[in-house]
Amino acid sequence: MNALPHVSRLRCLAALLSLLVAVNGCSVLKPAKAQEQDYLLTAEATSTPAAGQGGRACILRILPVEVPDYLQTRDMAVRTGADQIVFTPYHQWAESLEAGIRRVLAEDLKSSPEIREVLTDEMSPAHTTVEIISVHILTCEGNDTKGQGSVHFKAAWELSRSGTDAVLAHGVYDAPSAPWHPGDYEDLAGQLSRATAGLSRTLEQAILTAR
Repeated sequence: MNALPHVSRLRCLAALLSLLVAVNGCSVLKPAKAQEQDYLLTAEATSTPAAGQGGRACILRILPVEVPDYLQTRDMAVRTGADQIVFTPYHQWAESLEAGIRRVLAEDLKSSPEIREVLTDEMSPAHTTVEIISVHILTCEGNDTKGQGSVHFKAAWELSRSGTDAVLAHGVYDAPSAPWHPGDYEDLAGQLSRATAGLSRTLEQAILTAR
């Protein structure tokens, strides 16, 4: 009479052991998560020279950089067709693209002997005229067309001056298309850094011309 409960307990124990083996087997077979790689845009400038001479040194403010909605992600973007773009979840920007571009522009422009100070979120000095730069990124990505890679960077910019509604200068900077080996994301970050430096030089020239 007591044998049946004993058999039931054995069957329950066997079922439990089978379940544990199945769960452990799944955990063993589950592929390991790929290691994420993070990248930074890098400024060309390595030092900040003294302020310009002849009264030409100016104070510059760089407004927050605007980027398209599809680039508001840490994943690096690669266009694979006219209407298709892919994102690389294991190759990411270490900071938002808009923050990185703004930081690099500020660091590069600080090195100009004609620019005394570059402001981002700091308060402007009282009773001081400030040149204002706004940047809207149009493209900032790699391109992979059937294994043939290139880098594309394009930005619209505008220069104005505090205390006036007038636009001093504006334009679109389209960096020369550079070859890129698809899959080399460190090189992609480096080339986009150089493209951003080219935008810095364009902005510096616009500031000098406007003065």
